[in-house]
Amino acid sequence: MKKVFQLFAISATSLIYAQSFGVKGGANISTISKERSWDDTNARLGYYVGAYMHAPINSIFSIQPEVLYNSVGVKYENGRASHTLGLDYVSVPIMFQFELIPKFYVEAGPQMSFLIGNSDRNKTDDVVTIKKYRNNSNYNNFDLSGGVGLGFRINNITIGARYLVGFTDIKKSGSTTWSNDDKQLRNNALQIGLQYGF
Repeated sequence: MKKVFQLFAISATSLIYAQSFGVKGGANISTISKERSWDDTNARLGYYVGAYMHAPINSIFSIQPEVLYNSVGVKYENGRASHTLGLDYVSVPIMFQFELIPKFYVEAGPQMSFLIGNSDRNKTDDVVTIKKYRNNSNYNNFDLSGGVGLGFRINNITIGARYLVGFTDIKKSGSTTWSNDDKQLRNNALQIGLQYGF
C-alpha cells in the first residue's frame, strides 16, 4: 500500500511540474440560430481574450481549462430596420486535446458561459440608437455550449481554430430542446486566434 501511495505522489508531482500556463486571444465570428420571428441574420465580428492552463496527461492526451472574455452576438434585418445584438460572457471552456501528430492537435469539450452584459444597436432608416445593459431580464445568465477545434504548436505559440455550438436557449422566455425543433436562439461561434505559453 505504501508503494501505491508513493507511485501516486510521484505521478501527481510530475503532472504538476508538467503544467504550463499562457494567454490567448483572437476573433469571434458569431451567429445565433434563427427563431421564427427573425428574418435575415448575419454574422457579428467580436473577439475573445483570456488565459489557459495546459496539463499533459501523457504523450498524446492533455486537458486545457481556460477562462475567457467572449464578445459574441448577431446582426439581423427586419424590413427597413437592422439590429445588432451584442452578448458579453465570461466563458470557461475545458478542452480535451489529442496530439496524434507531433505539434498538431484536435480538441473537444464543453464551455460554460456567464452573461455579464449585452447591448442593442438599432438602425431604422438613418436613426441609430444604442442601449447597453448589465442585467437584462430578456436573456439567461448561463449558457452551455460544446466546442471542437484544432491547432498547430510552434514552440510557445499556437495557432488555433474552434467552433462552438450552443446547447441552451439564450432567452429567458424560451424553452430548450436538444433537437432544437422550435428553432430557439442559441449561440454559435467560430474562433480563430493565437495563444502564447510561458
